[in-house]
Amino acid sequence: MSDQETMQTQPSLTTTEIMTIILGCEQTLRFVQASPNYKQIEASERFSTSNDLKMGDAVQALMEIHEAILNIEFYSQVEGQAYAFNDSLSA
Repeated sequence: MSDQETMQTQPSLTTTEIMTIILGCEQTLRFVQASPNYKQIEASERFSTSNDLKMGDAVQALMEIHEAILNIEFYSQVEGQAYAFNDSLSA
């Protein structure tokens, strides 16, 4: 399958949809992390990942990605307002 074919079959998500999915994943991971069974699994001395990651690391990563998207959205709006302001001055 070519890159072009792959791009055509992948869904196009809005920023709002992306944010909703990320927040849903974060909440799901928090739910799993809070479960007594998962706590027992993670506490096992045999629990190991290649980078010593825990569920909290995945939650933190999603939170940081969410915040980065919010920053992009904020600065895009601020820059858009600045351009609109500059356009009105030159009119």
